[in-house]
Order: sequence, then structure tokens, then C-alpha cells
Amino acid sequence: MRTARSVFFVVFCAGAAAAVGMPALRAQRNVSIGNQSRDVRTVAQSKIAPRVLSEIYRRRGDTRQHALAAERGVVQVDRHGRVLVDVRADIKPALEKKMKALGGLIVSASIPSRSIVSWMPLTMLERLAADPGVTTIDLAAH
Repeated sequence: MRTARSVFFVVFCAGAAAAVGMPALRAQRNVSIGNQSRDVRTVAQSKIAPRVLSEIYRRRGDTRQHALAAERGVVQVDRHGRVLVDVRADIKPALEKKMKALGGLIVSASIPSRSIVSWMPLTMLERLAADPGVTTIDLAAH
């Protein structure tokens, strides 16, 4: 009697797991198939303006640049590989220190506007965007 209950319990649990797991597996597979056709960006990359991100891809030789080619504008890069950007973020000394550590040169900071204008190396913008305090990075208006 005890063995029959144990077998029934195992079969019941396996059936319940299959009933819950199969739809979830199908949904996950459908999402991954759908994402193959479009550009998949990380959270940090989604914080960077498309024209800046396109220039990063182009300099790296990344094939994703073609998906953003229509949005590409002129990105002025200095001889040190830096670009003048407006970083919208919670301005804290730790963020300013991080920007300097990544090779940035801060031009101005405005706490009320939550804006830091800085010359940043193009190749370091993704690392800067990964900071949780940063909301957006775009080209600065001259």
C-alpha cells in the first residue's frame, strides 16, 4: 500500500511538472526565435543614444552597426578617441571618479539638471552606461 502511494505521488509530480514546464519552455523558445531577427541590446547599450552606439559598433567592426545605420549621425571623435557626451545621471563623487578612471575629462556638471558633460573615450561608454546611476548617454550640444 505504501509503495503504491509513493509511485502514485511520483507520477503525479512528474505530470504536474510537465504541465507547468512545457508551456514555459515553448514561450521561452518563441521569444528567443523572435529576438534573432532584431538587434538585441544589453541594458547598458540601451542607455546609449543610437548614433553613439552605432559609432561604437563601427569602430569595433561589429556587424550590428548595420541595423543602426539609418539612425547614425555625425559623431565627432577627437584624436584621443574621445567624444563629447552628455551623461544624464545622479551626480555623485563616485560617478565622477569612475568617469575619470575610465579616461574621461569632465567639462561641467549640473546637479539640478542631472547632467555631466564630459569628453569620454568612445570605447568606455558601455562600461560607464553599466553604472546603475546613469540613465542616458548622448552627444553633448556644442
